Amino acid sequence: MLEYIFFEESLRDRFVDFLRTRNVTIETADNDNYLVCVPDDLDDSLSDEIDYLYESLLQENADLVESVEGGIEKSAAGVRVQLSDGTPCMVRLAPELLARLLGCISLEELRDMVQTIALQVEDPDDLPVCHTK
Repeated sequence: MLEYIFFEESLRDRFVDFLRTRNVTIETADNDNYLVCVPDDLDDSLSDEIDYLYESLLQENADLVESVEGGIEKSAAGVRVQLSDGTPCMVRLAPELLARLLGCISLEELRDMVQTIALQVEDPDDLPVCHTK
């Protein structure tokens, strides 16, 4: 399952409505944030649409936060990864950095990159880059 995290209920609801119109099975959770889980075996076209909408909603959320005086200092962003033992973990990122990254790579590519980094940190390899295990 792919996880999409929202910090505003209204934005999460728009995302869920979009998924339901496309008959995507979802799971939701309301903990410290609004989490929407989507199957990771969707066709590429639909996955691209979902990522595009999510990135748009993240930008809308960032715009809302920035419109509040001092709001950017209170904003947060992150990518959820799974450690090698199966433990879920949130890798927190500066919102400005996340927005810049998502302007260059897709959400899925970012998630894969952060997942790889997390696993490498758990199992460090100090060999030169030109050597492989």
